[in-house]
Amino acid sequence: MNWHNNRFPLSLFALTVSLGVTIAPSLVAQTQPLTTSSNVSIKAPGSDSPVYTVGGGSRHGGVCAADKVAGEAFGFQVLMPAYSETSKDRPSFSLQVPQTVATKVFLSLRDANEDYYYQTTISLPKAPGQFNFSLPADAPVIETNKEYTWFVGLVCNQALEPNDPTIQGVIKRVDAQLNL
Repeated sequence: MNWHNNRFPLSLFALTVSLGVTIAPSLVAQTQPLTTSSNVSIKAPGSDSPVYTVGGGSRHGGVCAADKVAGEAFGFQVLMPAYSETSKDRPSFSLQVPQTVATKVFLSLRDANEDYYYQTTISLPKAPGQFNFSLPADAPVIETNKEYTWFVGLVCNQALEPNDPTIQGVIKRVDAQLNL
Protein backbone atom coordinates (compact mmCIF):
# COMPACT_ATOMS: atom_id res chain seq x y z
CA MET A 1 0.00 0.00 0.00
CA ASN A 2 1.11 3.50 -0.68
CA TRP A 3 1.68 6.11 2.04
CA HIS A 4 -0.58 8.58 0.28
CA ASN A 5 -3.55 6.18 0.43
CA ASN A 6 -3.26 5.92 4.25
CA ARG A 7 -3.12 9.66 4.94
CA PHE A 8 -6.88 10.17 4.97
CA PRO A 9 -7.72 7.54 7.66
CA LEU A 10 -4.77 8.73 9.74
CA SER A 11 -5.90 12.37 9.45
CA LEU A 12 -9.43 11.38 10.39
CA PHE A 13 -8.17 9.54 13.47
CA ALA A 14 -6.02 12.54 14.57
CA LEU A 15 -8.98 14.90 14.12
CA THR A 16 -11.26 12.63 16.19
CA VAL A 17 -8.74 12.42 19.04
CA SER A 18 -8.11 16.18 19.10
CA LEU A 19 -11.87 16.95 19.12
CA GLY A 20 -12.35 14.46 21.98
CA VAL A 21 -9.65 16.17 24.01
CA THR A 22 -11.06 19.66 23.45
CA ILE A 23 -14.77 18.83 23.88
CA ALA A 24 -14.61 16.23 26.68
CA PRO A 25 -13.62 18.60 29.52
CA SER A 26 -16.80 20.59 29.01
CA LEU A 27 -18.85 17.42 29.38
CA VAL A 28 -17.65 16.61 32.92
CA ALA A 29 -20.57 15.66 35.14
CA GLN A 30 -21.65 18.13 37.73
CA THR A 31 -22.14 16.73 41.23
CA GLN A 32 -24.57 18.03 43.77
CA PRO A 33 -24.31 17.44 47.49
CA LEU A 34 -26.50 14.67 48.85
CA THR A 35 -28.98 15.95 51.35
CA THR A 36 -30.09 13.68 54.17
CA SER A 37 -32.94 13.95 56.55
CA SER A 38 -32.36 13.50 60.26
CA ASN A 39 -35.99 12.51 60.71
CA VAL A 40 -35.52 9.00 59.35
CA SER A 41 -36.40 6.30 61.84
CA ILE A 42 -35.97 2.58 61.32
CA LYS A 43 -38.06 0.24 63.41
CA ALA A 44 -37.23 -3.45 63.60
CA PRO A 45 -40.05 -5.87 62.88
CA GLY A 46 -41.80 -7.17 65.99
CA SER A 47 -42.22 -5.35 69.26
CA ASP A 48 -39.89 -7.37 71.51
CA SER A 49 -36.26 -6.50 72.13
CA PRO A 50 -33.74 -9.32 71.90
CA VAL A 51 -33.00 -11.06 75.19
CA TYR A 52 -29.33 -11.65 74.40
CA THR A 53 -27.20 -9.70 71.97
CA VAL A 54 -23.57 -10.03 70.90
CA GLY A 55 -21.04 -7.95 69.05
CA GLY A 56 -20.99 -7.85 65.28
CA GLY A 57 -17.93 -10.09 65.07
CA SER A 58 -19.52 -12.89 67.07
CA ARG A 59 -21.29 -15.79 65.50
CA HIS A 60 -24.13 -17.83 66.98
CA GLY A 61 -24.05 -15.87 70.27
CA GLY A 62 -21.36 -18.03 71.86
CA VAL A 63 -22.98 -21.39 71.11
CA CYS A 64 -22.47 -24.07 68.51
CA ALA A 65 -24.80 -23.90 65.51
CA ALA A 66 -26.30 -27.29 66.45
CA ASP A 67 -27.02 -26.26 70.06
CA LYS A 68 -30.61 -25.75 71.21
CA VAL A 69 -30.44 -22.73 73.48
CA ALA A 70 -33.16 -21.45 75.78
CA GLY A 71 -34.20 -17.83 75.22
CA GLU A 72 -32.30 -16.30 78.12
CA ALA A 73 -29.32 -18.67 78.21
CA PHE A 74 -25.91 -17.12 77.70
CA GLY A 75 -23.32 -18.68 75.46
CA PHE A 76 -19.65 -19.54 75.84
CA GLN A 77 -17.94 -16.82 77.92
CA VAL A 78 -14.79 -16.14 79.87
CA LEU A 79 -15.24 -15.51 83.61
CA MET A 80 -11.99 -13.61 84.08
CA PRO A 81 -10.69 -10.27 82.81
CA ALA A 82 -9.45 -10.20 79.22
CA TYR A 83 -6.11 -9.02 80.69
CA SER A 84 -5.12 -11.01 83.78
CA GLU A 85 -2.05 -11.39 85.97
CA THR A 86 -1.03 -14.54 87.80
CA SER A 87 1.83 -15.70 89.99
CA LYS A 88 1.43 -19.32 88.81
CA ASP A 89 3.78 -20.88 86.27
CA ARG A 90 0.78 -22.74 84.83
CA PRO A 91 -2.11 -20.23 84.75
CA SER A 92 -5.74 -21.10 85.42
CA PHE A 93 -8.66 -20.22 83.18
CA SER A 94 -12.32 -19.86 84.09
CA LEU A 95 -15.08 -20.21 81.50
CA GLN A 96 -18.86 -20.35 81.40
CA VAL A 97 -19.90 -23.21 79.13
CA PRO A 98 -23.54 -23.53 77.98
CA GLN A 99 -25.42 -26.76 77.35
CA THR A 100 -23.70 -27.73 74.13
CA VAL A 101 -22.96 -30.46 71.61
CA ALA A 102 -19.24 -29.64 72.01
CA THR A 103 -17.21 -32.12 74.07
CA LYS A 104 -13.93 -30.22 74.22
CA VAL A 105 -12.25 -26.83 74.04
CA PHE A 106 -9.15 -25.90 72.07
CA LEU A 107 -6.50 -23.95 74.04
CA SER A 108 -3.64 -22.03 72.47
CA LEU A 109 -1.06 -19.97 74.37
CA ARG A 110 1.76 -17.94 72.79
CA ASP A 111 4.06 -15.05 73.63
CA ALA A 112 4.47 -11.89 71.53
CA ASN A 113 7.46 -13.27 69.57
CA GLU A 114 5.90 -16.73 69.31
CA ASP A 115 8.99 -18.15 71.03
CA TYR A 116 6.54 -19.89 73.34
CA TYR A 117 3.72 -21.63 71.59
CA TYR A 118 1.52 -24.32 73.08
CA GLN A 119 -1.80 -25.76 72.02
CA THR A 120 -3.99 -28.62 73.17
CA THR A 121 -7.59 -29.76 73.50
CA ILE A 122 -9.26 -30.20 76.88
CA SER A 123 -12.37 -32.30 77.52
CA LEU A 124 -15.45 -30.50 78.78
CA PRO A 125 -17.63 -31.72 81.64
CA LYS A 126 -21.04 -33.05 80.54
CA ALA A 127 -22.97 -30.52 82.65
CA PRO A 128 -23.13 -26.85 81.62
CA GLY A 129 -21.83 -24.14 83.94
CA GLN A 130 -18.54 -22.81 85.22
CA PHE A 131 -15.50 -24.70 83.94
CA ASN A 132 -12.07 -24.07 85.47
CA PHE A 133 -8.83 -25.57 84.23
CA SER A 134 -5.11 -24.87 84.43
CA LEU A 135 -2.41 -25.09 81.82
CA PRO A 136 -1.75 -28.86 81.65
CA ALA A 137 1.35 -30.42 83.28
CA ASP A 138 2.82 -31.33 79.87
CA ALA A 139 2.87 -27.65 78.85
CA PRO A 140 6.01 -25.60 79.43
CA VAL A 141 5.74 -23.07 82.26
CA ILE A 142 5.26 -19.39 81.44
CA GLU A 143 7.98 -16.89 82.34
CA THR A 144 7.71 -14.08 84.88
CA ASN A 145 7.05 -10.54 83.55
CA LYS A 146 6.08 -11.75 80.12
CA GLU A 147 2.67 -11.44 78.44
CA TYR A 148 1.05 -14.37 76.70
CA THR A 149 -1.99 -14.32 74.43
CA TRP A 150 -4.43 -17.12 75.16
CA PHE A 151 -7.14 -18.35 72.86
CA VAL A 152 -9.93 -20.78 73.77
CA GLY A 153 -12.37 -22.14 71.23
CA LEU A 154 -15.43 -24.31 71.75
CA VAL A 155 -14.92 -27.27 69.38
CA CYS A 156 -18.39 -27.84 67.94
CA ASN A 157 -17.47 -30.68 65.57
CA GLN A 158 -14.39 -32.88 65.23
CA ALA A 159 -11.94 -29.95 64.94
CA LEU A 160 -12.02 -26.20 65.56
CA GLU A 161 -13.73 -24.40 62.67
CA PRO A 162 -14.02 -20.67 61.80
CA ASN A 163 -17.66 -20.46 62.97
CA ASP A 164 -16.99 -22.04 66.38
CA PRO A 165 -17.29 -19.66 69.36
CA THR A 166 -13.92 -18.36 70.54
CA ILE A 167 -12.56 -16.20 73.35
CA GLN A 168 -9.13 -14.66 73.74
CA GLY A 169 -7.20 -12.55 76.16
CA VAL A 170 -3.78 -11.81 77.62
CA ILE A 171 -2.22 -13.22 80.75
CA LYS A 172 0.99 -12.09 82.42
CA ARG A 173 2.96 -13.94 85.05
CA VAL A 174 4.12 -11.62 87.83
CA ASP A 175 6.53 -12.23 90.67
CA ALA A 176 4.58 -13.32 93.76
CA GLN A 177 7.08 -11.49 96.02
CA LEU A 178 6.30 -8.14 94.37
CA ASN A 179 2.58 -8.53 95.04
CA LEU A 180 3.16 -8.75 98.79
